[in-house]
Formats: sequence, C-alpha cells, structure tokens
Amino acid sequence: MITKEKLKTLICAALSEANLTIVDADVDKHSLEILPKLEKITSYPDWDDSATRPDTMAEIEFIVIQLNDNEKFKSHLMQTLVKCLKLSDKASRPCWFVGAHWSGVDQTKKFLEEGIWENGYDERYIQEVNSIKVGDRIAIKSTYTRKRNLPFDNREHTVSVMGIKAVGTVLENKKDGKVVSVVWDKTYEKPKEWYFYTGRQTIWKIEPGEWITDALIDFTFNEAEQQYKKFTNNNFWKERFGDIPEVDVRFKWTKFYESIADSLLEFKENRQPLIDFVLSVADKFELSYLRNKGLTDIDPLTVIGLFNRGITNENRKAIASELASFLKVDVPAPDSFEAIPILNNQRSCFFWGMGKRDDDVIDELWTLFETAILFADEESGVQPENFVFNYNTVASHKGIKWNLTMGLYWIRPWFYPTLESQSQDYLKSLSVKPQFTGVKKTCTGDDYLRLRENLLLRFSEDTFPVHSFPELSLNAWQKPIQVEPDSTLTWKKSILSRIEDLCKNKESSEFSRTEFLELYFDELSDLFPENNAVKSTIDRHMQILRDEGEIEFLERGNYEWLSYDYVEVPLMAIPAQAAIESYHIDSIINDGCFLSKQILTDVLSRLRDKKNLILQGPPGTGKTWLGKRLAYALIGKKQKAFIKAVQFHPNLSYEDFVRGWRPTGDGKLSLCNGPFMDFIELAQQNPANKYIVVIEEINRGNPAQIFGEMLTLLETDKRTPSEALDLSYRKESDDPVYIPKNLYVIGTMNIADRSLALVDLALRRRFAFINLHPSFGEPWRNWVNNKAGIEKSILETIEARINSLNNEIATDSSLGAQFKVGHSYFTPSEEITNPENWFQQVVKTEIYPLLEEYWYDNLEKAIEQKEELLKPL
Repeated sequence: MITKEKLKTLICAALSEANLTIVDADVDKHSLEILPKLEKITSYPDWDDSATRPDTMAEIEFIVIQLNDNEKFKSHLMQTLVKCLKLSDKASRPCWFVGAHWSGVDQTKKFLEEGIWENGYDERYIQEVNSIKVGDRIAIKSTYTRKRNLPFDNREHTVSVMGIKAVGTVLENKKDGKVVSVVWDKTYEKPKEWYFYTGRQTIWKIEPGEWITDALIDFTFNEAEQQYKKFTNNNFWKERFGDIPEVDVRFKWTKFYESIADSLLEFKENRQPLIDFVLSVADKFELSYLRNKGLTDIDPLTVIGLFNRGITNENRKAIASELASFLKVDVPAPDSFEAIPILNNQRSCFFWGMGKRDDDVIDELWTLFETAILFADEESGVQPENFVFNYNTVASHKGIKWNLTMGLYWIRPWFYPTLESQSQDYLKSLSVKPQFTGVKKTCTGDDYLRLRENLLLRFSEDTFPVHSFPELSLNAWQKPIQVEPDSTLTWKKSILSRIEDLCKNKESSEFSRTEFLELYFDELSDLFPENNAVKSTIDRHMQILRDEGEIEFLERGNYEWLSYDYVEVPLMAIPAQAAIESYHIDSIINDGCFLSKQILTDVLSRLRDKKNLILQGPPGTGKTWLGKRLAYALIGKKQKAFIKAVQFHPNLSYEDFVRGWRPTGDGKLSLCNGPFMDFIELAQQNPANKYIVVIEEINRGNPAQIFGEMLTLLETDKRTPSEALDLSYRKESDDPVYIPKNLYVIGTMNIADRSLALVDLALRRRFAFINLHPSFGEPWRNWVNNKAGIEKSILETIEARINSLNNEIATDSSLGAQFKVGHSYFTPSEEITNPENWFQQVVKTEIYPLLEEYWYDNLEKAIEQKEELLKPL
C-alpha cells in the first residue's frame, strides 16, 4: 500500500497539472480520509482485474471526484494513483529472472517480438512457470564471468556478472508450464550489468525482503545504481574484493592454482609434452610413485597433485614453480600452503596403473576437468546436468572417491568445496551433514552440487563461522582433533583405526605389515612415547585383532580387514513429485482471511525478521488456521512437509518435544529426538528451504520447561554454530546444537482461557506478538456469501448481533475485549441451505456454552444474550 506522503505528492502533482491550488492542511486531511478507502479497495488480490472486479476503477474515480471534479485533475490523478497502487502491489510479489538461451540459440529476439517468454525444457521448471502470476515483474538475463574492464577493483579475481537484456510485466500465464505472455517495457541493446549476486539457473525467483534481493530488484526494475562497495565488503566477497590491506589478504594462493588449471587445459588434446615434463619432475624430485611405472598418459588433477602431497613445503614450492614455468604461468608460486588439502602419499594418482584401470578413465578425468572449469566460469551451454554426468562418470572408477572433490577445490577454490576427512569432520561440527547416495557411500554429482548450494546459503549468514570454501578449508585444517572425554587411548583402538584408514584410502580390504609400519610407525611411537618396543607391540595387537575376528592373516605379512564394506550403495531413485501449489499473501485472503493485505504483509515481515511469532486473541479468531497459512506464505508454496504442527498441553515435557529416552520393542530404552529436534536437523541440512513449527496453545504447557536450552537458542542472534549448546540428553558422538536461521516458530495463544498461566518474560522476549480480533465486516460478508450462499442481508443481521454481544463482553469489568467471540464460529466453508437453522445451532451448541463459562456467576445474563441472538433473522 502507498504511504500518506506518497499520496500527498500525487495529489499535489495533479493539482499543479490542472493549475489548481489547495492548502497543505487540506491535502493532509484528504490523504488521511482517502488512505483507508484505498486500502480496502486494494485488499482484494484481483482488485485491478477488470474482468472479475469491473467496479474497482469506478470506486477509485469516485474517491478522486470527491477531491475535485476538474477533468484534467481527475485524469492525471487517476492515472498516477492506479499506477502507484499497482507498483506497491508488485513490491510484495517475487520477481523472475529468466534465461533465453536454449537449443543452442539465444531466443531473446523471438521473445521480444512475440511478447512472450518460453521455457525451453519439456520436463523441467514446469512448476516454477505455473507459479508466475499476472502482474509479476520479469527480466531476461544471461550470466557469465569477467576479469577485465570492471567498474571496481577486482584484484585480478574472476567476477560473476549478470546481464539484463529486457524487463517487463507478465500479462497472461497459460498454465502449461511453458509460455507466459509479457509486456516488455524496456530492452537493452547492450545488457545492463549486475555483479556478484547472480543466478545461473534458467528461472531464478527473487523474493523481496532482504537487502541483497531488494538491491537487485531496484537495479533491474527501478533504474537504481548498484552499490559496489556494499557487495565487495560483504563477508562472502570481501576476501577477494573488499577493502582489506594487501598484507592482510588471505588465500593469495588461489590465483596461482586457478592459473595452473587454466594453462593445463591447453594440453587436453596433446598430452605427450605434459607426460614428458611429469617424468622429468619425477626423476628430479625422486617421486617413486611415478618413476619407472611405464607412464603413458596423465590426467590434469594428478599433475596438480605433484605439489599437493605429504612432502616438505620447500619441495612443494619447488615443484609448483617448475610446473608454472613449464605452463608459462606468470603468477608466483605460493610461499605457504596452509589449509590446502593434500593427497595421501600412498595414493597420489587419480587413476590406477595399466591393467588395473579402465581404458577411458584418463580421458574422462580430462573431460570433467574441462567441464568443471567452464561450469565454474559460467560459460554458456554448460549446465549443472553436464557437470553431474561427468562427475558421476569419473566417481564410478576405482580409487577416486574423495580425492575428486579435493581436485575440484584446487582448480576453482572459490567455487567448489573439498570433502576430504578433515573438512567432513568440520562440517559435522557445524551441523552440516552432506548426503552421500553414491557408490560406497560417496556423494554423487547431485549430492555435491546440493551441498555446495546449501553451503553458499549458510555463507550468506553474517553469524555463520565461515563465508567461503577457502575459509572453510582453513578452519577445518586448524580445528584440533578432539578426543571424547570418556574415551581411552589404547593400542588396540589406535591400530584398528589406522587399519581402517589404510584400507579406505586404498579402496581395498587387503594390506601388508610393511605398508602399515611405513605409514604409522612414527605416529604410534609419538602417541605412546614410553613404549620402547613399538614393532613387537604392533605385532602382538595384530594377533589380538586376528583372535577377535577383526582381521585375517593371508600370507607372508599380508592381512585382510574383515569389516571392509564391499557393498555398493545403489543410487537412490527420486520419486516424481506432484506439482505443489504456490502460496502467497493473496492466497491467504482467497482462502478466507479477513485481514487486509497490508496487515498480512506486516505480520509476515515480522515473522521473517524475528523468526518466532505468537498469534494471540479471543476464541474463534482463526489463530491456528492463520498460523499454518502464514507458514505456507513464508515458504512460498503449499508444502505440508515443511510444517510440523504440535499441541502443547500440561503433560508435555522436554523429553517429548526436544529429546528424551523412550522404550523400544525389545524392552530397552533408546535416546530419541522429538519433533522439534527432528525439524532442527532437517533445516540444518536444507538451508534453501524454510521450515516452520506451529505450536498450538503454546501457553497451555510450560514453555520454559518444554524448550529447555532451546529457549536461548531461539533468539535471532543466537542462531549460529558459534552459539551452539549441548543438549540435556546428549549422544556420545553429538556436537553442540544450534537452531538455524531457516527454522521458524509460530505459536498460538488463547488469551481468554482463565486456566492458563501467564507467559514468562523470557519467552515473551524471544517472540513477536500479534493480536487477532473478531474480523466481521464487508470482506467477511462477501466471502460467506460466495462460499456458503447466505444472503448478505442475513449476514448483516448476524454481524450486528455478534457485535452487540461483543460490546457487552468488552465492557464487562470481569471479562474484557480478550473474551470477545470470533468470526470463525460464523464462517462456514460449505453451502448452507437453511441459514436460520444453521445460525441457531451454532448459538446453542457453541456460543451459549461459552457464555455460560463467561458469566458462570450470572447465568441470567448468559441466557439473556442467547435469547437476543436467537431472535428470527
């Protein structure tokens, strides 16, 4: 809705256009009178649809004529007022940034000429296209990257760019998942460029409400300038582009690694010079894993691995410098390699030797290498599915596993995460648990990109401990290995854990005593410094592990670890999902909410900001009904799986709601999560989704006791891993818990129930409170008339009687406004064929028992009010 100041400006401009004058005080007075009328008119979702509401423009014109009937004044104010009302309506709707490149052709010209935008896929984005509404703003965009000719200092880093080619307004949606009609308001011969926050997907839905999305919307549709400094100094970008003194800049090594990767790509089709170079380096630095091995081919990640192994920093820099010289890379090799993950010296190749590897693996590594670079650099034509296909192809080969993610991180460290063991452990401490649905419990390409997107969302949170992939790797590298307080360091545990590491790294259940001693003798000597017979102790415990059935002796110093998992986990089939209905504030009104669109917008805004909201009001004001629909509107679609409804009651405890011991079928106790903890974990693993816990009658239980330490974690500024707390009931392997920013809580509270205790201040401080009141009036009458078929004259009589009753209740000193009777009692959802009988039954079976409770010490008054209600309609 437009503001009073904006309305005053429009009135004054129309007066000036018509050469009329009016004193400021009168403009103020008229503005205050007009605003409620305009708010009422525009509260209907389809207020500007001439087909369904032909009288709307006549109502607005009547309001304008009351100010002044001058034709020029009326024409100017009508035109500007309607335009502003439509724009303010659009401000709460999402905007759509869409691609125009498919079938290898830029379709922009076709779209502009035909006044359409078309989805180029037959089986993708159908749901998104169908959710676009008439009146929504839409822009054609393309994404790419650039290093040169930028309007700010990019410090020679690559910058994501989104070019805006055209902007318009959706005129019609055919609901076929393919085509929308568009009025293209403005086109750009040279795309208007926006930097940093870009979306490469074909359909990018941008919701207003965050500073970064509001800035993009203003830039695209309102001709605002992009404030580069605000972006370059944002946590996510400041390491590369921010106002940081050169001496304090971290991760300078990333430029070198990216340059090495770019130059290696030139050898994809002519690898012999590269093989010759690798063999010369192997001889010079005595790299036994490559010398005299009959090397006839090489992949790019193994080449980069030459200086990313467990060797001295001096040798790492020397090899890196030689490789840079060979590739003609002029970026100097880094002096420090801290926090760059390295290969296991026993497995420093990304492929197996001749006779052990598949014939195509090296070619496939080169294909993935090229695709990964082009995908990261946002080259047109390279889609996520191209990356996923090549990733899965390479990951299926023996001996690749987590090394693949490490290699991707090397070549584009700002774009790809690494998932070697230390990073996985650190992610777990942040309650980020990647889904591994690939073979041998590794991640597929889809898993990997999903994790990447989830991490990017977390990086955008100011309070998250890390804000980029290099910073994540650094923190993982610096995080100390923690030993559980109740665990005891023993020889047997130490040897068995190292056997497990050795076999997993080898991708084989078999290992030799020689291998084990070469890798772990020094390490075990340091762990047990008082032991002077380390080798014999290892041998003795190998025998113990044999006796206990953990390992089996094969022959001549060779063993097999019997717990090695050979079973390949099949790819999980993702079931086809039915189309999910989009849901917004207009949907709440269409469902039967009688609050104005502006009030609902404000309530939803408070929920977004505060994260925790309580709807309180008298009985029958639709608190639970509205709570669930606010949740849908927050999500943007009617996704029931993202909402968990819970009823608080006097017997509910922390153990029921958060976590506690529960009996199992075999007569034992098991530590189980309650619904709140389940949703916390769900939200942590899916930051792109919004999850809402709806708590009915939150004050009927004891909230402080039920929430426990979660009460502290509910606070908006505590929703970060650095504020995590241990649960009262903690599993041995548990890290401290925090509530993520994408989990919201909506409570309802009946303020008329005398049996309920007041909510304590600690809970009040963590929630925003919204008061709901009985909502009779024209919106209620229109909705019941349309849905139930009750004549408006009858509804006016019902409304008058309930208003009279509520006035009696509100003025009663023993009751008050919080005991009023709500509209929900009189809002049927299906057709009523006998309104008189329906109303009498509601009064007798629902309202009168309530009045008996209210006036328990004055039943004559309850009867009197009932008789007033039961008079013929």
